[in-house]
Amino acid sequence: MNQNTVTGDIIALKLRQLQTKDIRMIRSNMYFVDFELDDGTKVSYVFNITKGDKFFLQRMRPYAIVHGKFGTADEIVDFIRKDIAMFRNAVKSSNFPAFVKTFQAGSEVSRQIERLFLTHNTDPQKLEEIYDVLQVIIARISDLNESSERIEIK
Repeated sequence: MNQNTVTGDIIALKLRQLQTKDIRMIRSNMYFVDFELDDGTKVSYVFNITKGDKFFLQRMRPYAIVHGKFGTADEIVDFIRKDIAMFRNAVKSSNFPAFVKTFQAGSEVSRQIERLFLTHNTDPQKLEEIYDVLQVIIARISDLNESSERIEIK
């Protein structure tokens, strides 16, 4: 039996204990995991089992973000457990829809910058202006992070 399949099955079993809605395996090294929260919000992940039984994790919904590499099955399960706990709390906030919308806009900025870079020869001064605007946004996010009450999730 393929070692990736065994490792993936162990992770799938542990994630089912966290009340996953669905887990799908593609080949023996890629898994799609879906959760549905009480309010109907869907939280989805995809993880790959790489060489040497390492893992690469991305959250796909409610917005896409790479979470990177993990060394063990327990690390990936623990990360998802904590992430789902934070989302179960976050969806209770009246700010949740605005947060998702804001995050999606940030992702669109990344896509647009990449498209611009890969397909156009642009004026360096214009790029510097965009960079300056982004630095202001980053500073505002940092200020909001510092001034907002932190939520502790166990």
